[in-house]
Amino acid sequence: MKPSRHRRWFLAVAVLTFIADQVSKEWVRIALPKGSSVPLVPGVIFLTHTENVGAAFGLLPNATSLLIFTALIACALFLWMGRQGFHRRLFAIACGMMLGGAAGNLLDRLRFGAVTDFLDLRFWPVFNLADAALTCGALLLLWGSWRGDELESRPKVSIALEERPSKELGGGMDATAETDDRR
Repeated sequence: MKPSRHRRWFLAVAVLTFIADQVSKEWVRIALPKGSSVPLVPGVIFLTHTENVGAAFGLLPNATSLLIFTALIACALFLWMGRQGFHRRLFAIACGMMLGGAAGNLLDRLRFGAVTDFLDLRFWPVFNLADAALTCGALLLLWGSWRGDELESRPKVSIALEERPSKELGGGMDATAETDDRR
C-alpha cells in the first residue's frame, strides 16, 4: 500500500478539526461573555468562556512568542509528514487531528494573543476542541505504536532456511564423541 494513499485522510481530518475548532471558538466569543458559564450537560460539562495566554492547562503563562514558535514548528513537522504520506490510516488521522489542533490554537494566538477555551469539566482545566484534538491525536499515535501498527505496515521479510541433512561422522557417532580426547 502506498504511503500517499492516506494523505486525503490526513488533510480532511486536519481541515475539519481546524474548522470545528475555529467555528466553536467564534461562537463562544459571540454568545458568552468572558468569565460566564452555562451548563451544557448539568453537573457534567459546562461552557465557560476563558482566555488562556499560556500553554495547555495554564502552563507557561505569558510565553506567547515561544508558543507561537513551537506551534509553527509543529505545524511544519506535521505538514512535512503529510507530504511524505502514511502507511496506516490511523497515523494519518492522528497527525491530521494534531495539525488541525495546533493550527487552530496558533491562529488564536496570532489574532488575539491568547487562546479561547470553553469546555469545562470542573475537575480539569478549561480547554477547547483544538486541545482535545491534540490530546486525542497523541493518544492515537501512542496506541497505534503500542499495538505495533507501524511495524505491521512494513513489508514482511521471511527467510526460508533449507533443511540440511546432518552429517554423521565416524559411522554414526556424533562429532563430540569423535573428537573427545578423554577416551
